[in-house]
Amino acid sequence: MTHDAAELVRPTSIPLLGDPLNRYWIELAGVNPNLVDQFRPALVTFLAFDKDRSVSPQTTVGTGFICGSSPEQGIALVITAKHVLDGIHGIQTPRPRHSSSAYFVPSSSKQLTLDPAKLKVVWMGSTRVAMMNAITANYNESTDLACCVIAAQEGEDFFHAPHIPLDTRIPTVGQIVHMVSVDEMSAVELESPKDQSGTGQVLRLNRRISIRRGTVTGVYPDGYGQYRWPCFTTTIPTTGGMSGGFVYTPRDGETIAANGIVCADLDPFQSKNDQTQCGYSVIGCSWPALALRLPESLPAPTNAATKSLLELAKVGHIPAPIGGIAGFELETLEDGDFRLRRL
Repeated sequence: MTHDAAELVRPTSIPLLGDPLNRYWIELAGVNPNLVDQFRPALVTFLAFDKDRSVSPQTTVGTGFICGSSPEQGIALVITAKHVLDGIHGIQTPRPRHSSSAYFVPSSSKQLTLDPAKLKVVWMGSTRVAMMNAITANYNESTDLACCVIAAQEGEDFFHAPHIPLDTRIPTVGQIVHMVSVDEMSAVELESPKDQSGTGQVLRLNRRISIRRGTVTGVYPDGYGQYRWPCFTTTIPTTGGMSGGFVYTPRDGETIAANGIVCADLDPFQSKNDQTQCGYSVIGCSWPALALRLPESLPAPTNAATKSLLELAKVGHIPAPIGGIAGFELETLEDGDFRLRRL
C-alpha cells in the first residue's frame, strides 16, 4: 500500500507564543467556569441507537454546535462533521443487510435515519436538559462537514440557545486559536425502554465542555494528505467525541465565530494529557459548509426544493458569517453534489 508524501509530512510544531512554560496547548475550561457556562448551551451531543435501543460506549457519537435558531419556528441549525453522521449510521445498522461487495445496494441502506427512536440530540443549559429530534440533515462527499436542523421533541418547549456564526476567514500559521467541544461523554441506561420506540427508557448522561488554546501549524487550501478539503492543523490534541466541535480565532471586541470544525485526530498518544507535547489535529475550514443545503421550509415534503446555507445567509434566514460571503461561488459537481469555491 502506497501513501502520498503529503500524508507523511507533519507540520512544524509551534509552542504558544509568550507562554513561560513553553506549552503547545492549554486546557482553559477548569479555570474559566463562566466561559464554560457561555459555551455549554451552544453545543449539542448526538446519541445513536440500534433497533434494540441498546446503550454502549458508542452511543454518544460526537459534538455539534448551534449556528442559528428560530424560536418562532422552534428549530435550530447545527453544524458538525460528516463522519459524526457516518458514525451514527454505523450504530443504527450494526448488521448490514448487504455485503460490502454487493453490486446493487439500495441508497436508503447507506443513509442514516432521523427516526427519533434511533437518534437523539442532547442540549444542555446551565439548569435544563432537553432531548431534541433531528428533522433534516445534509452533507456532501467533498468535505467532512455536515448540518442538521433540530427541534424539541413532542411535549417539550423549545430551548433558547446562543449560536456560533461561521467565520469565512482562514487562520494563518502561528495564530492562536481556541477549540470548543464536548469531551468525556458517556451514557448509562438506568431503566430499559418499554418498546422499540424508546418510551420509558431512562439514561444518565455525562459530558464535559472542553476549551483548549493552541496555535495553527499549517494551512492547506487544497487539502492535506487524505483530507481532500480546505483545512488547517493545530497543536491542540483531541479525544473521542470532540469531532464536530468548533475552532475560532480569539479577537478582542469581535463576535466569537467558527472558522473551523474538528475533523481528525492524528495526535501522538503522549500529547493527550501532556500540554508540553504537541498535538496534531486536522480542522476543516468552516466556509465550505456554506454549500450545504436545507429545505426552503420545514417540515419539508418529499423532494422539496432546497437552498444552500450561502443562499440562506444572503436573505437573512441564518446569521451572516463573520468575514463576509462575497467572493464565493457555488459549483454543481458531476454527481449532483454542490461545492463552494473561492473566486
